[in-house]
Amino acid sequence: MINLYCNNPTAGAKDGTAISQDNTQTSPLALTLKLSEQKAVKVAVRTDTGYKTTDGVNISFAYWDGTEYQAAGGNIANWYVCLDNSYSTAEEALSKGTWGHSADITADVTDVNTIIWIKYDATNTTTPINDDTTAVCVKATVEAV
Repeated sequence: MINLYCNNPTAGAKDGTAISQDNTQTSPLALTLKLSEQKAVKVAVRTDTGYKTTDGVNISFAYWDGTEYQAAGGNIANWYVCLDNSYSTAEEALSKGTWGHSADITADVTDVNTIIWIKYDATNTTTPINDDTTAVCVKATVEAV
């Protein structure tokens, strides 16, 4: 009923590619970067047609330990999210965004794209990996309209 979309989604539209769910890795959120580099990607949040959220949406990260999702562990400390402020590029979002390990969308999310930005911060201690243990968590109450 509520999903995340990547591949340069447009605010207010219904475009983008649905990001894989439940650790399926069919269409994961992907960032390729070097040590000491940060990269951000534009992501959309939207509900299925005929639904909307109530009381806001929380976006955060969780670690998949192979059995269940955990609030800590893995590489989740390197992942950040910020709300969109009409940023035109990832570089602008990186330099002007207010980044945190979670973000709250206070307006109702509907069946058109609400844009957020997600970044990975590769520190000098980050080993090159294919991080398939970090999940983007969306917490919301969804109701029919």
